[in-house]
Amino acid sequence: MKSNSIKVIQQKMDQYRSVMFDAERYIWTHPQTGFKEWDTHRYLKDKFTDMGFSPIEAGDIPGFYFDIDTGREGPILAIFGEMDALPIPEHPECDKTTGAVHSCGHHCQSSALLGVAGVLSDPDILSELCGKIRICAVPAEELVEMEDREHMREEGKLKYLSGKSEFMRRGYLDDIDIALMFHSASGENPSMLIGPGMNGSINKRITLYGKKHVTGADPGNGINVLYAAQTAMSAVNALREVFPDNYHVRVSSVIEDCGMRVGFIPAEVVVAISARACDYAVLKDLNEKINRAYTGVATAFGAQIKIEERQLYIPENDSANPEFMQVAYDVGCEMLGEEHVRMSLHISDKNNGATDMGNVGAVVPCIHPYVRGGTYGGIHSPRFVVQNPEYAVYNPAAIQVGIAVKLLGNNAEKAREIISKYKPIYSSFAEYCEEMDNFYFGKKGIDYTDGCAATLTWG
Repeated sequence: MKSNSIKVIQQKMDQYRSVMFDAERYIWTHPQTGFKEWDTHRYLKDKFTDMGFSPIEAGDIPGFYFDIDTGREGPILAIFGEMDALPIPEHPECDKTTGAVHSCGHHCQSSALLGVAGVLSDPDILSELCGKIRICAVPAEELVEMEDREHMREEGKLKYLSGKSEFMRRGYLDDIDIALMFHSASGENPSMLIGPGMNGSINKRITLYGKKHVTGADPGNGINVLYAAQTAMSAVNALREVFPDNYHVRVSSVIEDCGMRVGFIPAEVVVAISARACDYAVLKDLNEKINRAYTGVATAFGAQIKIEERQLYIPENDSANPEFMQVAYDVGCEMLGEEHVRMSLHISDKNNGATDMGNVGAVVPCIHPYVRGGTYGGIHSPRFVVQNPEYAVYNPAAIQVGIAVKLLGNNAEKAREIISKYKPIYSSFAEYCEEMDNFYFGKKGIDYTDGCAATLTWG
């Protein structure tokens, strides 16, 4: 029996069971939202340091990474664990001050990294691998509390508003060749889903500027941007028939602020928008349609407009890596049994989520499977709890080690094959960042001239 067999991996993982389970409980009881995960950062950094690793800290934001070097030339495999919680004040176990709770199970990922790093650095395992494994504890996958992140950007602490995107910008992933992470999913019994990927999303904010007035006293001397916002939402809704059905297009909008009361027309209205699709070209086209709809309506009302593109999640396309998915499937079957593992090449109508793992996957081959079991209540819900860390933490850790061993064993033959066949959107992380720099903007407006002429001053 080889030292890297699933049975041996599980035996070696057993010695990290308590450290992983203790971490899961600590992080669960110390939840913090994105770019605020300092308790988790310190706890994990100290644990990894005690294990003999030397985490390289991001510094002004939570998060760190380090490499496990086999000493032999080969690809660099990144394994991610997310640290952020969600603000769900209805959850009975949330932080009573902040409302934060780990109802997406990210604390299971980051806890599992302790076992993953421990086993992959074991001499018996490491001796049969080549290349490096980069362990990454990353912040801020969830796009919440955007105003706080905007303030951080204004202060120069951030440029991008999600953790992996910011890690990419800082160069922490420049030399990786392939990447992997897992996600928890609800279910009583252990199982695994290797899916085709997830939607991409564009989060944006549009501000419409009008002319404040009192409806009773001066009804004809104002520009009603509240009505403009409502009309623009209807315009976007009217575009639904041109959205292709099989690309899972979704547009969610909410008026964040109008700052007025009944009887007054506001001078300013802010609309937050999340647009989603499972194809990058379709997502960008959808974004342009939204911008045109709002700009056209603003022009019709004689209003001014500012459009702020805030964060882009590129669709995660695991199905572009069928060999990588097959590796995960094979390991899952060895560990859980074939009857408990499912692989799908089609995005479900029920899965319209998005993740910044898709941004990493725009440059290097990635997969992002789900391991079910050990949790109760749907993710992002006020009922989500971890009932069995054996399924929610231990199983994902062991499976990730098994995948890493298959990728980097045998002179990394399988990893090299996957990397050589992959067709990335961007040739490098630098090229990705250049595109993102062009995406992020906050521009205003419309140049009105005599008569009916109006010129868009950005484009």
